[in-house]
Amino acid sequence: MTRGAKFALITVAVIVLLLVAGHMAFTMRDDRLAATFRFAVEEPEAALKQIVSTAERSGTLTGSGSGVAVPGKKSSILGRTEWTISPDGVIRGVAPERGLVVMLVPKMQDGKVVWNCKLEPEREFMPATCRSLVQVNR
Repeated sequence: MTRGAKFALITVAVIVLLLVAGHMAFTMRDDRLAATFRFAVEEPEAALKQIVSTAERSGTLTGSGSGVAVPGKKSSILGRTEWTISPDGVIRGVAPERGLVVMLVPKMQDGKVVWNCKLEPEREFMPATCRSLVQVNR
């Protein structure tokens, strides 16, 4: 094999390796975004609905979170997740191993519950995550 052929073969091999590594990085990022979406939207979904139902039926947030729970989970991507719910319906989720925080704060507006959503750090979540929470809640 000539020196030029060896160089061309090595160049092609390096390009292929870079393409594979790039694809893996995007796939891992997609998996992480999907996991954070499930953490922020799917895990608290039942609690959101329960708080909305209680608050809108009684006309107040007082006591709407009492007895409501979100079970913590463990995933290979996020580690363990933990949830707390205050008596007035504020939901806080954390994934301490990844430093993720989800805060869902309800407010009564014209007899309906409206949610304020805060995600930290924002760069770890898909941009539409908070909008999805509002839609889940209805």
